[in-house]
Amino acid sequence: MRRRGTSRGGPAVVRHRDARPLGRVEQLVLRGDGLTTTSLEILTGRAITVRVRAHWRIPLHADVMHPGDELYTGLDAPDLSWLAAVGAGRLAAADGDELLVRDVLLTGDDGVDYGAASVVAVLDRLPAAVARDLATTDEPIGRMLARARVPVRRELRHWGVRRLGVRGTTLGAGEDAAVPARTYLMRLVDDGRPLCLITEWFAPRVFEERA
Repeated sequence: MRRRGTSRGGPAVVRHRDARPLGRVEQLVLRGDGLTTTSLEILTGRAITVRVRAHWRIPLHADVMHPGDELYTGLDAPDLSWLAAVGAGRLAAADGDELLVRDVLLTGDDGVDYGAASVVAVLDRLPAAVARDLATTDEPIGRMLARARVPVRRELRHWGVRRLGVRGTTLGAGEDAAVPARTYLMRLVDDGRPLCLITEWFAPRVFEERA
């Protein structure tokens, strides 16, 4: 991996070593600070909606290593110890906070999946209505925050290509395929606290549309 600095005072951004050079359009999507759904709509010419495959609400406490069945809401349960570490280390969450984990697909009005994302958010740092909607609807988090006038800034942490894993078939590639992807931190402007960590994978077909 190669480190590339951001603007003075900003976090270091890590670019993953690529299996192939990334084109300008790919880099614009990965390194830009616009809403992901808007970028996909422009590139594909399709209305993009979020489909939540599964979500989990995870209270951070001493028993998080051995959660009860009530935490399960869809897919096979995630690695809770790893998520607790993300919450404590990357999001500065503390005992008593509640994490929301979202596994979503970004789907066009033609029924095609153009992207996927995983979201780890600290629910307690959101207005109650926003936290409720985030945990119970398919609304994209960026649009939800904009509508609620919750100011955030995005800090790009990684960009390049990542292995798709189980998302491979859905996005038109194999599990071992590496596709354009990025990870960024969303931080509340008002008090500077981290709100969520988001990783996004983009289907190769998104960029083939530009060929």
